[in-house]
Amino acid sequence: MSEVIELSNPLSELEDSEGEQRVFVVLNPMAGSCTADDVREALKRNFGESAEIDIYETTGAEGEDVADIVRKEAAKGARLIAAAGGDGTVSEVAEGLIGSDIPMGIIPVGTANVFARELSLPLTLDQSCALLAGEQSIAHIDAMKANDKYFVLQIGIGIDSLMIRDTERQAKRRFGRAAYIWTALTRLVGYQPVRFTIAADGQRLRPRALQVLIANGGVLGIPPFRWGPNITPDDGRIDVCIVSARTLLDYVGLVWHTLLGQQRRDRNVRYIAARNSITISADIPLPIQADGEILGDTPIQIQIVPHAIQVIVPPAAQADAAPGTPIAAVA
Repeated sequence: MSEVIELSNPLSELEDSEGEQRVFVVLNPMAGSCTADDVREALKRNFGESAEIDIYETTGAEGEDVADIVRKEAAKGARLIAAAGGDGTVSEVAEGLIGSDIPMGIIPVGTANVFARELSLPLTLDQSCALLAGEQSIAHIDAMKANDKYFVLQIGIGIDSLMIRDTERQAKRRFGRAAYIWTALTRLVGYQPVRFTIAADGQRLRPRALQVLIANGGVLGIPPFRWGPNITPDDGRIDVCIVSARTLLDYVGLVWHTLLGQQRRDRNVRYIAARNSITISADIPLPIQADGEILGDTPIQIQIVPHAIQVIVPPAAQADAAPGTPIAAVA
């Protein structure tokens, strides 16, 4: 696991030559119930009135390039750049900071907030802003490059990508994560495993699978479920999880082993790891989800970029106390 750097006085790191802290936030106004004013007020309460808070609200319009906006703000001198939204917003902001020494903050106001849960981040608006302004650690997170874009959490093909593609925005806003669960259950009925071709660092497999997940983080989205043990976003490798359950008994066994954290003992789950590249295709075109957004259809080629971005996480001692926390090392 890579080192996590403890910052005992992060505010001093954010001050520019005139003593002013400049924070740039990318907010997805469609991700949750928070407005730009809500986010600005929460940041002001925690950073103080001396902070300069700039908020960009995404539009979702064709041609909008959030990563490029982030890169330009970084070049203009922002000392902290935060993503306020769900996993898709986090992914877009992270892409703009790949290779940068500017830390990324996360204000998880989306529906699932899987990446925030992976890093054991606070999930309320005020507490997440308090972390950005207070005592914190910095984790060096790996990334995955696919279709000339970067992603930091998971790329999925199968039931999860169908779930994300087919869950309506209105249902997500009304029912939250329950909307995803319902869609997944409806797509699971009658779904037949598909033949995949998977190449990972020279290993080649041809499994029939219900789901293939390229995992930089293990959180499944519904605590305490995880895709598997020992899957962490800062270890320089990506895990490919292949799920081939077919019968009701298979599903019961999978749920049971998942609850016990014993996925690697389940005969219907297989794992391979890669540190360089992964290629996946399927005998029929299937949608691909990447960090909660639909990327297109199979096939896909993925390059692994170790320690690509710095992310603000809770202090190491606090993270150690959180159950299931993957980020636990201290510099």
